[in-house]
Amino acid sequence: MASVVRGTSLRAGGACVRCRKGKTKCVYENGRAPCRNCAKGMHECYLPTDSMAHHHGQSPARPRPRESLPGGERSVSATSDRQPVSTGAVLPRNVQANSEKLNPELVTECERVISRTIPSCVAFHKPSFVQKLRNGTLEASIVNGLLTCAARSSPALIRRYGGQGGASAAAEHFAVKTINIIMQNLDNPILADIQALCLLIIHEWGNRNAIRAYIYLGQAARMAQMYRIIAVHQSRGDPDQFIKDESFRRTLWLIYVLDCFLTSSPGRQPAVSRHDIKDVPLPCPDMSFNFGTPVYVRTLAGGPPPTLPDPSTPMSEVGEFGHIVMATQAWRNVIEMLTTVTSATFSEEECASLEAGIEAVRSSLPPHFMDKPGQINLHITMGSGFTFAMLHCLLHCATIMVNRRRLLHLVTTDGFNHETWRMVPHVHLQTVDRVFAAAHSVVSLLLALEANADKDAVLNFPLVMLFSCFTACSTVAWFSLKGLTPGDVNETAESIVRDGMRFLQDGANIWVLAIPWYRHLTVMNKVLRNGDRAVQRAQAEPAIPSIKEDTASQPDNPDSMDYERPQSADAQERADGRGSEPPRKSGFTTINGGSAGASTPATASPPPGQTKADSPAPSSSGQAADSAPASGSDMTAAELCVAFERQLLELDDLAAFMGGGV
Repeated sequence: MASVVRGTSLRAGGACVRCRKGKTKCVYENGRAPCRNCAKGMHECYLPTDSMAHHHGQSPARPRPRESLPGGERSVSATSDRQPVSTGAVLPRNVQANSEKLNPELVTECERVISRTIPSCVAFHKPSFVQKLRNGTLEASIVNGLLTCAARSSPALIRRYGGQGGASAAAEHFAVKTINIIMQNLDNPILADIQALCLLIIHEWGNRNAIRAYIYLGQAARMAQMYRIIAVHQSRGDPDQFIKDESFRRTLWLIYVLDCFLTSSPGRQPAVSRHDIKDVPLPCPDMSFNFGTPVYVRTLAGGPPPTLPDPSTPMSEVGEFGHIVMATQAWRNVIEMLTTVTSATFSEEECASLEAGIEAVRSSLPPHFMDKPGQINLHITMGSGFTFAMLHCLLHCATIMVNRRRLLHLVTTDGFNHETWRMVPHVHLQTVDRVFAAAHSVVSLLLALEANADKDAVLNFPLVMLFSCFTACSTVAWFSLKGLTPGDVNETAESIVRDGMRFLQDGANIWVLAIPWYRHLTVMNKVLRNGDRAVQRAQAEPAIPSIKEDTASQPDNPDSMDYERPQSADAQERADGRGSEPPRKSGFTTINGGSAGASTPATASPPPGQTKADSPAPSSSGQAADSAPASGSDMTAAELCVAFERQLLELDDLAAFMGGGV
């Protein structure tokens, strides 16, 4: 017979470890852990009998039930004792462990993430989230997921939880709690758990845990499928049903967007199939979502939604998040071209088709979302600055990558030199102009966000925006070093690269993933400042270095980075932060910096006359040939361009974007 649990009572198994140490009364509510003291400080709450499991890394967050729970709520038990639960008892799950009372500081941090941080501000229902936060009824998984995001840009949380590990360590503190709660509820997924897992995917991706992020992505997709099946049997008479349905659709589209980013490699299969999103309407306008006004929006393929009651029913325009989804699809189409085309199969028609797709997304934007001068400042004032910048960074990045691949094919063909470049058709000069315009727009968007940033928080750009900045700046630097730009734009190129380096340096202090991007751009910027490009224009292009010479100055493994520095130096740099230029030996590093056990996929053919040499045999002294002492001189612009072009053909930039290969 189930015993009655009092609303507030002493803990059935005695005081928890933290209350015992503090010699305070251990009181819990609703018959469940955590106690009031642990909930107030967001600490793990466990009994002395569970302390051994806690110290061995096992989560005691879900203790064995000491009393039966009130009827209608499932019992937490061991797997072997779990009984089948009827469908009617599964759905109405009460908030788990939400006796946790967030202090005002943590509530403020969560509200900041919901209101102004991508993707939470576009994927989650702000009014209900904020209301539940203030009432203390928001699910524990999503609370810790929001704090995982907030910890990267909150000086207070970084000081309290980060220590010497900085923003990544502070975020990891809450990420551990998030995944523990999610894993405990796998047999009964709720939407909050799926949303929290999406935030956790971004956290692991930013920490350069590529495999873990990829696995979590597949888990989120499967949880969404199961939730979708269960939700079909739910009562449709709920007045808030549209908000619930739209919340799920936005969560599914968020998984789709993350899937497009994290499977940008031939070796990674997508977690979301075309069938999963075929009949799913795109996100509606935020105003309709926030106020719960039912509307009908077209699908990604352009057709009407399956729930449209009548063909004559008017349909709403695509919402802000929907435009980001469409821009992501255009970006992903470019990635598929880059990962499948080779020097022999390159097609100018395919590039033109992709660029037309990008322009189609631009032309479909409503007037207030067009990228016009000063438009970003208006959106910042209205609170949608990051949404606007995210959308256009994706489109500009896709434009840069398409046109860069065009010029890469041109410069890696036989017989290319500066004389032939002067004689190229005018269309290629227009290609350079388009790349410069897109790069300038990316940097301008980030500058506007920086100028209007909250002074009480660390400016934290999303990973995609930082990668767009890296793509723009590295491409502009390559054009200048290669001599593909007119002489009157050199100052513009150096200004773009200089601003981009600053953004990437700040981003590397927040996201581990951005560290190799920053180091790579630092090398290009140093060669750009050395003035080798002026000598290169005055003289004929030097001969391409032979394979032997190239392997003598290049690391053999395209994933090895870190300037051949000892591990202690790298660890010290991560702890103390980076200067304006990290120490390095002469030579060039790959974009993809040191992904353990990973190799960069190479589906494209290298330039004629260049092949990837085998690993040099160790010398008699036991040292590898590529670790010979440096000569003390930096690379020339021509040598750097040859290395950069090879890396683009081998997709090193995409491998670095995902955090390493699988």
